[in-house]
Amino acid sequence: MGDPRDNLTLVTGDRLRLLIAGLALSLLAPPSPSLAQAHPPRKARPGAAPRTPSPDAPPAGEIHISAESQGRDKGHYWARGFVDLRSGETRLQADSLDLYEDELPGGGVKRRIVAEGNVVFLQGDERLAGERVTLDAETGHGTFEKASGYVQPGVFVEAESIERLDPKTYRIRGGRFTSCAQPNPRWGLSASSATLHVDDKITMWNVFFRVKDVPTLYMPYFYYPIREDQRSTGFLLPHIGNSSTRGFSVGDGFFWAMGRSLDQTFYLDRYSKTGFGVGHELRWALQSPSRGTFRSYFFEPVAAGASYDYDLDWKATQYFPGRVKASVNVRWFSTTQFQQDYQDSLNLASSRNRRSSFSVQRTLFAGALLQAVVDSNDVFFGDRTRSNRHLPTIRLTESSRELGRTGINLSYDARGEVLQRKVVLEDATELRNNQYSRYDVGPTLSRPFSLSFLQLDPRVSYRYTHWASSIAEEGGVTGPALDRRYFESSLGARGPTFSKVFVSGGQPKIKHVIGPEFTYTYRTAVENFDLIPKFDGIDQFLGTNQVEYALVNSILVKRAGPTEKLATSELLSWRVGQTYYVKIAEGQNEFDPNYSSGAFGPAGVPSHLSPVQSRLTLKPTRESSFEFDTEYDVNFKEFRTFTLATTLRYPRVTFQAGWSRIKNVTDVENERILSSDTIRGSARFEVLPNRLTLDGGADYNLLEKNLVSTRARLRFGVQCCGFTVETIRYDFNTRQEHQFRFSIELANIGSFGSFLGGGTP
Repeated sequence: MGDPRDNLTLVTGDRLRLLIAGLALSLLAPPSPSLAQAHPPRKARPGAAPRTPSPDAPPAGEIHISAESQGRDKGHYWARGFVDLRSGETRLQADSLDLYEDELPGGGVKRRIVAEGNVVFLQGDERLAGERVTLDAETGHGTFEKASGYVQPGVFVEAESIERLDPKTYRIRGGRFTSCAQPNPRWGLSASSATLHVDDKITMWNVFFRVKDVPTLYMPYFYYPIREDQRSTGFLLPHIGNSSTRGFSVGDGFFWAMGRSLDQTFYLDRYSKTGFGVGHELRWALQSPSRGTFRSYFFEPVAAGASYDYDLDWKATQYFPGRVKASVNVRWFSTTQFQQDYQDSLNLASSRNRRSSFSVQRTLFAGALLQAVVDSNDVFFGDRTRSNRHLPTIRLTESSRELGRTGINLSYDARGEVLQRKVVLEDATELRNNQYSRYDVGPTLSRPFSLSFLQLDPRVSYRYTHWASSIAEEGGVTGPALDRRYFESSLGARGPTFSKVFVSGGQPKIKHVIGPEFTYTYRTAVENFDLIPKFDGIDQFLGTNQVEYALVNSILVKRAGPTEKLATSELLSWRVGQTYYVKIAEGQNEFDPNYSSGAFGPAGVPSHLSPVQSRLTLKPTRESSFEFDTEYDVNFKEFRTFTLATTLRYPRVTFQAGWSRIKNVTDVENERILSSDTIRGSARFEVLPNRLTLDGGADYNLLEKNLVSTRARLRFGVQCCGFTVETIRYDFNTRQEHQFRFSIELANIGSFGSFLGGGTP
């Protein structure tokens, strides 16, 4: 048999590794709520590993054994010292090996192998290890005792015994599982018995969750399906918390990985003082940009006589054959009181609007777009709700198309729609329900000219609108049909611009560009404006004769871009502009969407001059930006609005802050008071990179000197585990609440945060 040390593989160490390389997922693949892999694969625990069988493996049916010493009795073959058995794709290594041949009654021989001491079994991509193994040489059925190991992408396994039933099924007794690669794992799962079905699932019975070997949670049954796409179905880790108004809370979710690009999450939480919440989320991500997220939440209050509440947040875009695109966008809820009491997002909690829309569109010839839209927009005003709906809108548009080689561009917008406007009281009494049709068409011709220092954009357009009903004397939309026609022409000009380059060290460093902007607009008179039903901006056009003018400053610099190559970027941009209205008799300035309010002087007399508008943007570095906008009323000599925003984005620090102030302007000077004055900020700081992260935010009302909301979250994570502590405080409207939440994160096991406004951590 040659030198007994030929093909010797030495295996050392107290902890050997169980490797089942045929799995694309770990035995405990994480039930992750992300469409991408939640945790990257972790490296195997250090330790010796057996070599891959050599390409000259003996054919199936033949057994080759090498060892330091070997012997044979009748029906018994033994080998001792660095034993290496090979048969086809099967390889077994151990300190000692006994091969028994038992004659079968019908003829033939049954081979049974017993190996002890640093046993390693290899068959194809399969690897098993333990202290002792009993194995059927023909079927591969066998039992490993005192086994331990590792499976991708980062789960370690120890067991009293691992029984190999067939190439796809393993029975594990006295098993322990963990994703922690520390010598003394920080956490683990222990089970009295478990069954592993390769590429399918793991089922465990009598399971304990342990922290530093201390049992902290018992589960009679635990289920872990495993898939090749590294996204697995299973229960998420729960979170617990407490609220001063809702009481003690606990929530958990079940994640269903239906496929690589499709999943669902079912969520349940319980508030000790207020009731139960049930959530559901359906997501898919097909070939970009087709994707969708349907998140729904339903709440059952415990209070007697209280009704169910709900919150819907649906967003989806789906492309179909034939250049057809469908979109849905729903932000709907039962009541504003439910939003104020339960939303963890201040923006959503303070919103008075709920919206829903569904659209289907198709691109036609020459870039024309045909679109059908059904939507609804509800706005809550105290004891009543105002609803605007398109039921539906059919729209044909084309943004711009050159007519031959003339340089003249054609664009148009045509639509036919059924409109509904309702006002409903809290008790469902309808104060108003107007429904009528509207048809609108508007073509535009333009011929832009561009020189090095001057750009001109002349335009001419015509618009025709037909309303099936008009405003009657009693105020309802029950009057006779109404038509509107007008022509509009405009001339936009930018320039002439002037620039200067500042040179330092023989290289251009800074470039300053300054120039004016003008837009002149003339629109013919609109008859019967007061009889037009006012639904949206289409109905607000009046005849006008106006000039918009501005001075624009830009400072450009050379600095390193993302690839560290020098590139031109904008350091500063500052635009100061105003509008002069030639015609003001009909209040044309009242409907200018470019300003926060209309241009009026004392006693409400229309003014020719709009507020002066200033917009300043400063970007001193690639990581920082500042924006400052304001409007100054030249008639009352008062600043109407201030808006300041700043953003800093660095590898370890992210900071955002904003200040907004609005002032009422009236004839009475002492009544010119602030109507809004708020500060909002948020920050994220990696105290220890990839370990300790602190983030939070606050909203402060300067008028009432009230801290409206604060949010703070501390997350600590190491290689295999972590925890998150979060505190939230609200003090606005009728909501005065303090929340506290705590959740544990384990490597390769998903967790979930608040379902309403909180998202996933």
